[in-house]
Amino acid sequence: MRPNANEYETELRLNGEVIVLDGMPYQGRTVLPEGPEQFAPLERWAKGVAETLGEPVTWRAVEKGELAGRGTVQPGPGAQNRRAL
Repeated sequence: MRPNANEYETELRLNGEVIVLDGMPYQGRTVLPEGPEQFAPLERWAKGVAETLGEPVTWRAVEKGELAGRGTVQPGPGAQNRRAL
């Protein structure tokens, strides 16, 4: 692992459940650099999935069993709800 970086258990959730698209659960381990923007990659990941699904997506990062960060992102105004298609 890189110096000044931490490893997190990460996941994306929709309505409290881990998102599974095409049989792939959106969870795993992620190494993120320390700093004020350390969770920005998770926010971008969640934003892309929210745009695809057309619904708000919550990201979570857990380190050593403790919640280290969490946020919810909204899809943009032009996003279409994939489940409604």
